[in-house]
Amino acid sequence: MDAAPNSAALLALILAADFAITLLHSYQEWTGVGAPLWRNFGAIVGLDIPDQLGFPVFTVGLSLTLLTIGFVGFTGLLGPGLTAFALGALIGARLSDTLISHVLLHGVGYRPNPGLSSTPLYVLEAIFIFVVFKARLEIAPGFAKSGLVLGIVMFLSVLPLLLLLRWIMPAWRRPRWHRWQPLPSWASTNT
Repeated sequence: MDAAPNSAALLALILAADFAITLLHSYQEWTGVGAPLWRNFGAIVGLDIPDQLGFPVFTVGLSLTLLTIGFVGFTGLLGPGLTAFALGALIGARLSDTLISHVLLHGVGYRPNPGLSSTPLYVLEAIFIFVVFKARLEIAPGFAKSGLVLGIVMFLSVLPLLLLLRWIMPAWRRPRWHRWQPLPSWASTNT
């Protein structure tokens, strides 16, 4: 039996929680200690990402993408296939962002890591989606798995894409951030 909400009030509460988690995490990544997340990622690969690009892509674009995926998945307005795809994508995005962008990078010595403190909410939400919306995921398992893979790939591809951008934009190249060292001064907002 589907445990998904059947009342508008419960659905509104779930959407509000999803939106709040997304916006909190995005805010932390934007206002992070030392520098916004795009500067941290750029420093890891040795790329000075201009704020005029980093903010719209990493803060606005990613937030709008996650908010849209959550809305489509939770409301189910676009049919079972796209609902399952969106729910799978949100689970994949939440887990891969947590593990790849935050826990792994923090664990190997890239600190500070803005947004790390809100990732437990991402994990809890992914578990909640799997448990409460399991029947919606099972209605279209191929779509759900495809969404899951896309959500994972979305975060697996960030650093490789930035490495590619480093090759394409040689003027943006900078010395790479060495693990267990402070964020390079060229990437920091504290200089």
